[in-house]
Amino acid sequence: MSSPSTGGKSGSQLSAAVRRGLREASAIGIGIAALVIAVALASFDVRDPGFTFTGNGEAVHNLVGNAGAWIADVLYFLFGRPAWLLVVALGVAAWRLARSRAVMETGSRANMLVRLGGLAFLVASSCALASLHWRAGVLRASAGGVLGMGVGSALASTLNLLGATLVMLAVWAAGVAVAFGISWLHVMDGLGAAVWRGVSWLRARRHA
Repeated sequence: MSSPSTGGKSGSQLSAAVRRGLREASAIGIGIAALVIAVALASFDVRDPGFTFTGNGEAVHNLVGNAGAWIADVLYFLFGRPAWLLVVALGVAAWRLARSRAVMETGSRANMLVRLGGLAFLVASSCALASLHWRAGVLRASAGGVLGMGVGSALASTLNLLGATLVMLAVWAAGVAVAFGISWLHVMDGLGAAVWRGVSWLRARRHA
């Protein structure tokens, strides 16, 4: 009677170990991908050959090589400076995956899809704001990339600069809340508590 129970228990332990290993391996892979993209974006050089430029025969300056030059060129062309949000999103995903102990079920997949939708709104609004308010600099499209040019120009032509900025700020805040699970009410409560702690400290110092 004990033999089948022992075998079933060992099988469940092995299954849990395999799931844990796969989860940790996925977290490591996502973290490495975020690091590679971050280095590629940080070492972007406009002279490197990529998606929008064939190069001038010079050596590749990107620290990740030709692949890094292409990755940085494509991301900056599409999203502009907010392309760094991809690094942040991958880093957060790796951290949460490494800390998670639950098996991904239907509810978890639904939550992931909702968070991806929030991330899409966050990226689009960030690109639009960057395109409306930042200079392109060395970037070939705009500070917000092609996406920012499209969304920002369409809103600015309808709502003018101020209206487009206010709408995109609202979408940006909503995207951050959905994508990263940040409660702006908790943020405001924390800031208020910090201010009152600072006031109390100043009063204590004055009385001292």
